[in-house]
Amino acid sequence: MGKTTTLKRFVRRLVESGERRVFYFSFDLERDNRAIRDVVMRAKRIHPDPEGPWYIFLDEVTSIPDWQLGIKYLWDAGAIRDDLVLCTGSSARKMGTERLPGRRGEGRDYVLLPMSFRAFCESVVGLDLPGETVEVTEWLMPAGRRLARQLYLNVEALTDAVEVYARIGGFPGAVRDYLRTGRVSDRTVRMFWDVVASDIQDAGYDKHSALRLLERVGVSLGSPVAWDNLKEAMGVGSHDTVRRYAHLLSESFVLLTVFHWAMGGAFEPSRQRKLYFLDPLFARLAPTLIPGGREPEGDGLLENLVAIALYASASDRLTLADALPGAIGYWKSRDGRETDFVAPTDAGRYGSDRIPVEVKGDAKRGISAARLSMRRSFGRGVVVTRRVFDLAEIPAILIGVFLAGLAARAERSEADP
Repeated sequence: MGKTTTLKRFVRRLVESGERRVFYFSFDLERDNRAIRDVVMRAKRIHPDPEGPWYIFLDEVTSIPDWQLGIKYLWDAGAIRDDLVLCTGSSARKMGTERLPGRRGEGRDYVLLPMSFRAFCESVVGLDLPGETVEVTEWLMPAGRRLARQLYLNVEALTDAVEVYARIGGFPGAVRDYLRTGRVSDRTVRMFWDVVASDIQDAGYDKHSALRLLERVGVSLGSPVAWDNLKEAMGVGSHDTVRRYAHLLSESFVLLTVFHWAMGGAFEPSRQRKLYFLDPLFARLAPTLIPGGREPEGDGLLENLVAIALYASASDRLTLADALPGAIGYWKSRDGRETDFVAPTDAGRYGSDRIPVEVKGDAKRGISAARLSMRRSFGRGVVVTRRVFDLAEIPAILIGVFLAGLAARAERSEADP
């Protein structure tokens, strides 16, 4: 879904810059983890100038059972300790189940998410956006308000782009379809489902039950899910089975799980959770593949876009399935007042310092109620609207401006050596 092309671009840039120790290999046809050891060691043996750091790109490693053992062998043998090794695969679940603890040197996991709304605006729509971006709390500060005013100059284009992005999403195949025909073809949607279904079946789960789960998520976007309702919709026998399906689809980067957050600073996995799609295209899987399948509502899709952006801004974690410190959550008071999202700040990323974000339409009454609730409970907050733009103490920022100006965490931090 674009990763192989990205790797080959890295290789080309390195070679063009004069690097000599660059190696790329795809493991599509390999099934033995010893192949990873063999190809890397052989490449180093036959290279005319092997001494020094290497750039090693290993594509489709998840085709190999227990692929991590090949990397472990190379590390333990001292063969790659000075090298940059980048592994990719078609199964996000298999990439994330083992992170090689103690054998990653100065490295880190990079989550290559689909194209963000901001990138979509720049690359596909052709908008010339300001270079700077902000984290959520900065919308309350002079720099954030200044950026909001700058972005608002493109209000019509940003609003139109939101409507398109909510249908298309950010996967390269879907964007390519849109540029050619103005829509994403059913063939492309089915191709994405084939990738997801392969992960599901490989884990021993039923793809039809998973598809019914995705349909139910689509029609209930923004609401905490009840396992009983999902159990009936999926035709499975227990709450625990539903939970395992949701966990699997989150590990596979199809769903984003948002847990309830307690005011004291901890997540509460035992409470109902919210489920969103990691990319808008996944919302089309069930309506396309299930005869008479229900389409998500527009308001739910807009809230989903905010969930994706907040996740990318708040976390550089590989997993979307667990209630980890630094992830986004939602909050509900004892008297039933619910806040759509609570995002961590840089100051309290692993503590209790949170900023609430509410997604509303344009009704003055709804915006006022959201501001009052956030002021009482948190003393601050941000309201995201369809078109209302009002930089009050608790600002109302239309969604196109919010998405285009919010930084992804990877964009705010320097890459590890």
